[in-house]
Amino acid sequence: MYLALDLATCTGFCFGEPDTGELPTIGHIRLPKTGEDVGSFLIAFEVWLTEKVRQVEPSLLLFEAPILASSVTTHVTRKLHALAGITEMVANRAKVECAEVFPVTVKKALTGSGRADKDEMVRAARAYGFNPAVPDEADAFGLWLHAVRTRFPKDAGRWDPLNFTPRAA
Repeated sequence: MYLALDLATCTGFCFGEPDTGELPTIGHIRLPKTGEDVGSFLIAFEVWLTEKVRQVEPSLLLFEAPILASSVTTHVTRKLHALAGITEMVANRAKVECAEVFPVTVKKALTGSGRADKDEMVRAARAYGFNPAVPDEADAFGLWLHAVRTRFPKDAGRWDPLNFTPRAA
């Protein structure tokens, strides 16, 4: 079971067995608005992620690397980088392998272009039979898809958009 996270205030997630060809589950969680209170923001994420890892029992926990624009405030920078650290901490505690993937790699896995925007990511996820409620869910699926293709190269063809036939989620 792989669990992929698009880390943000609205964290998209995707989990599923990597080698069955069955569609994984996507969803998202909106973390509380805490302003500059970074501590309670991170506690909320840690509690949620610890429970999600307990429920899903992943063998691999992936997250998209935080890449920040220069206009982002200091507390937002602290929150996003800390989400990555909390993810690694929770994975380590649960003895789950953890991997970080750059956004350009995630975009390329889902759309074929490392420069894809949010609308293109959502359209690409829809081609696989998903109806993402937020773009973060599409990003999480792209991350999951990258891991499946990378770790199961013999099965990568089944996840090629040209060969893919949507299956029930």
